[in-house]
Amino acid sequence: MVASVRDLAPGDAPVVRRIYDFLLTSHALVRRLDDPKAGIALSRAELARQGCRGLCEQIRGLGAALVAMDTPTAGRKVYHDVRGGSLSGLLMHLDLCEADEAEVEDVERVFFLVRDHLKLMRNALPDLDPSGYATDLAPIEHDTSLWVEKWAGIPYGAADSGRVRIELACEFNGAVSECCMEFAALDRVMYNLIDNASRFASDAVVHVQICPLAEARETDLRFVVSNLVTPLHRTRLLADLGDDSSKIFAALRLTEGACPFEQSKDALGRPPRCSTGGLCPRRHDPSHSRFHTP
Repeated sequence: MVASVRDLAPGDAPVVRRIYDFLLTSHALVRRLDDPKAGIALSRAELARQGCRGLCEQIRGLGAALVAMDTPTAGRKVYHDVRGGSLSGLLMHLDLCEADEAEVEDVERVFFLVRDHLKLMRNALPDLDPSGYATDLAPIEHDTSLWVEKWAGIPYGAADSGRVRIELACEFNGAVSECCMEFAALDRVMYNLIDNASRFASDAVVHVQICPLAEARETDLRFVVSNLVTPLHRTRLLADLGDDSSKIFAALRLTEGACPFEQSKDALGRPPRCSTGGLCPRRHDPSHSRFHTP
């Protein structure tokens, strides 16, 4: 069943449309910047004009009137995607711009985050922007170099909430999707896992590995997102999971309400295939999350 803006709770639809319009305006601003340094001042002015503080309050209130058990899975997925994905990271970087603490790399990062969340929102609610959704379904291959460009070696998050560095190792060079919407479905899972790992990375580093499962050109890929955990977090994980580390994929373990693997599907309705994940005590007790994609 395809979700619709009409399915949102009363009062939430205008907020979702405001988020989308805000992202469109921000995207138009940052994509035409020749000098990212000048973009810091322009971004601050645009944030003030758009009333970003008030918008953030509205985002936090999305779905407040819903009762989880009474909300269909499709509806919970929509709210999870609209409030999550790359939006969390985007708001962190915009907060730095607004506080006049941003660096050039923050403005450059905003471009990727805005672009990606626009696609994630169209994926969640196709009728939010029918023409944009149709464009996202047009045949165009996306390869792994896009992830390398977007994630390799970048600082992620705001300093006051624990900025981390993303270390990406990609052992595959080739196409991974046939259209923007398929790539957005993969991005959705990546953002969920990286956001979660960022919150618990005890050494402020999140590792992302992309590797083929066979030497053939046509092969499945394995994505591994890992972070070191504190002794306290390790004790809690072991207490919760016991001998069954696959429980880490249960709802509430990764994203405070929705398992990214369980709900994520590409444009053709195919979910990424999950493998087990969990603790690996021999590697300084990192927490691992892994998924496969054809």
